[in-house]
Amino acid sequence: MIDLEQTGLEAVDRFITSWNSRDAKKWAESLQFPHVRPSPFGPIEISPTAEDYISKVDFQRVIESGWDHSEWDYKRLVHLSNKKIHAVGQWSRYNKIGEVILTTPITYIVTCVNGNWGIQSRFGSDYAGDEDTSGFESRAFRHMDAFVNSVNNQNQEACRELLNYPHCVIHAGSIQMSGTPSEFRISEAKITVESMMALQSGIHSANLAMDINISDHQGIRSRQVVALITDRNGHLGIQSWSTLDPNETDEE
Repeated sequence: MIDLEQTGLEAVDRFITSWNSRDAKKWAESLQFPHVRPSPFGPIEISPTAEDYISKVDFQRVIESGWDHSEWDYKRLVHLSNKKIHAVGQWSRYNKIGEVILTTPITYIVTCVNGNWGIQSRFGSDYAGDEDTSGFESRAFRHMDAFVNSVNNQNQEACRELLNYPHCVIHAGSIQMSGTPSEFRISEAKITVESMMALQSGIHSANLAMDINISDHQGIRSRQVVALITDRNGHLGIQSWSTLDPNETDEE
């Protein structure tokens, strides 16, 4: 029996340690592929392989920004299972004299593939500093409630409008992408939200954590979810999801 807490924390620590090494190959070894980093800004692209990811890494550009090393501001685990772990953290980049030059909050989707643990996806939120983010949090909660209601009413078109694209669903060892609304499909299931909280929030995005029950022809199943809601180009939508089964065993 593995220690899931230690496993999750070691996985996110490897991410920072290997980044600080300035070795793109070593950094890629802390990840799982395909890999994606959805966020409220910039392009959202899947790196299908480690080689593809490494080819895009540009340490020199980061060094020229004044970066010397990165450190955790905080890190903690949110949800645990034997095949997937949800972790939340925030890191800052420092220059050589110890000044912060960039701070980024991230929710990490850590997965086990062929016995190896690594980060399958990073849900990037925007850093708000001392700004009041309660307004965006309230919008995100209402938006998620609207999506759940639309699923329960089997309103496909409403669900599609409540997403941002490309929309990402993260699995252990794979990523399901919907590039356009027509590619997204909902299942015939009812969702009951038992709890919802903001893990991280800015003025353009929020990472939410939820405990839900899913009811369908298979019965009722408990799941734990993290979801990134973004305001991209003036459109509020769910950008990405990850769901885990807290009762999952190695035999399943």
